[in-house]
Amino acid sequence: MIAGHLAKKNGYWYMILQLRDDAGRPKQKWLATHLKVEGNKRRAEELLFAARRKYTDLADMQKRNNGIFFSDYLTAWVKTSQGKVAVGTYEEYQKCIRNRIAPYFEKRHILLSSIRASDILDYYHSLYAKGLTGNTVLHYHVLLRKALEEAKLRRLIADNPTDHILRPQKEPAVSDCYSPEECRKLLGVLRGDPMELPITIAVLYGLRRSEVLGLRWGAVDFERGSITISHSVTVASIDGHRQRIARDKVKRKSSFRTLPLMSQVEALLRETVIQRYGTKEPPAEDYVCLCENGCPLMPDDLSLGFQRILAKNQLRRIRFHDLRHSCANLLISARVPLIEVQQWLGHSTISTTADLYAHLEYSNKERNADTISRMMLE
Repeated sequence: MIAGHLAKKNGYWYMILQLRDDAGRPKQKWLATHLKVEGNKRRAEELLFAARRKYTDLADMQKRNNGIFFSDYLTAWVKTSQGKVAVGTYEEYQKCIRNRIAPYFEKRHILLSSIRASDILDYYHSLYAKGLTGNTVLHYHVLLRKALEEAKLRRLIADNPTDHILRPQKEPAVSDCYSPEECRKLLGVLRGDPMELPITIAVLYGLRRSEVLGLRWGAVDFERGSITISHSVTVASIDGHRQRIARDKVKRKSSFRTLPLMSQVEALLRETVIQRYGTKEPPAEDYVCLCENGCPLMPDDLSLGFQRILAKNQLRRIRFHDLRHSCANLLISARVPLIEVQQWLGHSTISTTADLYAHLEYSNKERNADTISRMMLE
């Protein structure tokens, strides 16, 4: 089995594996466990053992190249993604490979060395035939391309067959959202509810669920009147166990942003400080959004609590994430320039914002139509 050991870095456990490059030279590979050092050594050792086995499996595959089934390669490849990508992303990769992609190719007994573009295309056609959307097919295409590109780099195959396939077309997403009136009604029924703070923040700031739950007191600056989005909390399944994953790095660089502290939110936050800490300063590392028992609020609990409030008050059912779209609708309804909407929501590019919310700009089109019509009558 491939050798490896644990190391401490910035208060977290890391796994260091002793591998070899394509030329046979020794090299070290660092993998993150996302586990804090204190109290997690045994769990880190378990992850290290699992990682050593995974990389040993892939190394063995390289030695017996001609006999590797494509499905087996995919299963081994996705395991090596652990530590390279975020925990939630790794969980999604595993789910797609295990449940959707590998079973298809396993039934057809296709070898990695003989995989062709036509085999990949046949797979895509089978997905479309089942009614899957172009966005889902594109997601699987991206995974297959990554897996086959690594196989090419490892010289397991001479060519990446996805290079000869047109990228599946992404279908424009049409987001559901509340109107300004529906947002006002929602904020009205929230008063006094345990979920008032996180839901109010989601409506007014358009934060992702992970960003709402990742908000800590150190990110709230009452003196300057600002709130900084720099931490996220998600839940992922690691080796069959659901775990809460806290990260100082948000989704991407553009997601890191500082926003003005609105008066409604400031009032709720100050009230919360008094209830929990009295006259003391809240610890910077403490989370803002907690359960009634004082424990950090879990993502599923927040979504279920939101649905409970909608049902109780006969409000139109939307997802918690649709509050983010509702915030965008508020901004666009107020004719805020799209570039400012992008910066407020933390999108990576303005094209992302435009693709998501082009349908919300119909009032602007009506205004343009009136302008053109008046010009023709002059």
